[in-house]
Amino acid sequence: MLRADPSLRRQTFVALAIAAILAVAAVFWFHSWLTAIAAVPGTDLLILRLRRLIGIALTGSAICLALLAWYSAHKATKVKTFQQWPLPTVRVLRDTRIRRGAAAAAIRRRLNAAAGVLLLLAFAVGVISWRMLSLS
Repeated sequence: MLRADPSLRRQTFVALAIAAILAVAAVFWFHSWLTAIAAVPGTDLLILRLRRLIGIALTGSAICLALLAWYSAHKATKVKTFQQWPLPTVRVLRDTRIRRGAAAAAIRRRLNAAAGVLLLLAFAVGVISWRMLSLS
């Protein structure tokens, strides 16, 4: 059994709180930006800017999905190397049973499947992003 790390819990809570505050700030910024753009006469400029913003946001999402796919595949490779999950020397948020052998191999297969799905999604979102930006 791998025991939970209380300092990791605190760090995770702080990081999630900061991310939530930044997300709320981004929503308010977007709302004010959208209100300012909507006040400009004519809808062509609004549509063009919205399309560009959505394309940029989709590009960022595709990059994040690709990074998550790489991370999942990387962890799967380490599980194959160590034949253990959670990996040696990691800290966990809650008490976690250590899995070895066939149980670890099952987790490795799931991580690889998740990496494949994430990579497929990254490609699809990238294509949609490219279409949105090419229409602008």
